[in-house]
Amino acid sequence: MGNIDRANAFATPKTSHHMKVLFLHPKTLVDSWPVPIDTLGEIVKFPSAVYPVLAAAIADLPVRMEIFDGYVARETFAGYKQRLRWPDLIAISCMSPLKALDTELTIRLAKQLNPAVRVVVGGNHATAWPERWMEAGADFVVVGEGEVAFRRLIETLLADGDDFQDIPSLYWREGGAIHRSDAKPSAIDLNAAPMPDWRGFDLGPYGMGMSGGMAAAVEISRGCPHRCDFCNINTFWSHKQQYKSVARVIAELERLKDMGVGEIIFTDDNFGGNEKHTIALLEEMVRRRIDIKFGCFLRGDTVARNPGFPALAAAAGMRFCMMGIETLDEAWLKQHRKGVRSADAPGMYAEVYERLRASGIFVNGLFICSPSENTGAASGVGATGVVCDYRMSSDLQAIKGSALYDKVRAADAVSKDMFYHDTSLTSIVLDSGTLQVQQGSRLDLLREHLGGRAFRALLGGSPVARRFWWRPPGVILERLLCTTRDDLRRRRLSQRADLTMQQRQEMMVQTVLDKDHIARLARRRRWVSPLSLRNGLWSARPKRPKTPEAASRNDAVPATAVAKIQPEQVLQ
Repeated sequence: MGNIDRANAFATPKTSHHMKVLFLHPKTLVDSWPVPIDTLGEIVKFPSAVYPVLAAAIADLPVRMEIFDGYVARETFAGYKQRLRWPDLIAISCMSPLKALDTELTIRLAKQLNPAVRVVVGGNHATAWPERWMEAGADFVVVGEGEVAFRRLIETLLADGDDFQDIPSLYWREGGAIHRSDAKPSAIDLNAAPMPDWRGFDLGPYGMGMSGGMAAAVEISRGCPHRCDFCNINTFWSHKQQYKSVARVIAELERLKDMGVGEIIFTDDNFGGNEKHTIALLEEMVRRRIDIKFGCFLRGDTVARNPGFPALAAAAGMRFCMMGIETLDEAWLKQHRKGVRSADAPGMYAEVYERLRASGIFVNGLFICSPSENTGAASGVGATGVVCDYRMSSDLQAIKGSALYDKVRAADAVSKDMFYHDTSLTSIVLDSGTLQVQQGSRLDLLREHLGGRAFRALLGGSPVARRFWWRPPGVILERLLCTTRDDLRRRRLSQRADLTMQQRQEMMVQTVLDKDHIARLARRRRWVSPLSLRNGLWSARPKRPKTPEAASRNDAVPATAVAKIQPEQVLQ
């Protein structure tokens, strides 16, 4: 029951038969209305690095693998249901409470269509809520890093085993009870782990507007050393960050380049955290002429301490960054332990923005609106053109696993069950006893998107600038055109002032997880849902295997829309 032997973690086992494994990013069947939960994902469509990592971990086992991204794939609802009937095991990575309801609906629909299927869930959200995911229909939950646990689970299932006690980081159900393994995982050596397996994955649907090539994702580190209290990444990783070597990252980039990838996202929550390592990587990318355009999540103080960083990053291929500015209120930054190492945060961000802009790097500023009874206090208003090229704001959330959640929970001030979250429902009770007020003004957003900056981006801006300014209005228009009565019903429930936030959420969840509703979904051939105009209302283009090996993998899978995903932070 002790630590897993890392040297033998990926050894080939003795197994009795083949297994069909579907790595699944669920098709969006329910979403926030009228603004989708993943607007950023609509602007820059990049795959996550989760499933290539997991596919590599089991590549030598007797399994047939398919990977399907319902967020980008052109597939009818009937084809999607056919796909859910195919596998023996479905693996899903859920990273956020924003996707929890849609993911749970998918699990329940899959089990209605395919009662024998088993489901394993991982990711940040599963790490925060393992028991709840078991109650939601998962057969297994992996917490923390997933490669070793996932491989050991597949080995056990292939051997028809039912003893999971020696599999680290695993929850499972047995005899109606939920069990947790006692085995302690060893830290994964990112340099020794198998290279992510992108073979046969369709990267065509992804793109970020930076090149004519396909888009992919690369993970160069895991974790974060900072102590921002609204984030759970840092606590899950004990405020540490582990890096791949520069040589290992370059090897992954060269493989992707050989596949025709022209742009990537570095998925790290803290790109540039180890400045010496990051600078060495960028210099090597320039020296080796990698010539892949990229975006990343970047802290402002990394640039502030390294004046030459923007020029080097641009030479290496950086074309945009997503910067967690949060707010320009220095007292708020200090209260929530953002840790901006500057005596003048507004001045620092303004200077950093000018440096990045001078090097041709587009800055997307990410802001947090603090709980307030002042409905005019939305964070980020007026920041465009001062500290960023484009801003996105969201309300402060009490996410389980974060220090903020623990603090607010101790004060009995979490307004609802945070297993689920909808952007129309706030999550914090104010000191006055009133509910957190939504600060994100749709009117402010509309003004910005119909203003001069938006039209200048349309007429003379970079491809990245045009995507950021003009995709969001198009996405909202599409959502409006795909509106259903259920969407309007849930929206009305979210605005019910006579109900507590918890009561509103329970009624909204019930409209989705009602057994009759799921039974209707199982019977329906067509279904209008979010993103229906692009990937639901028309038939998909058939995809033909290019090699005999690919054909053998695809032989039992629906012929339509084999758009395959490679999401990011693994069953993490």
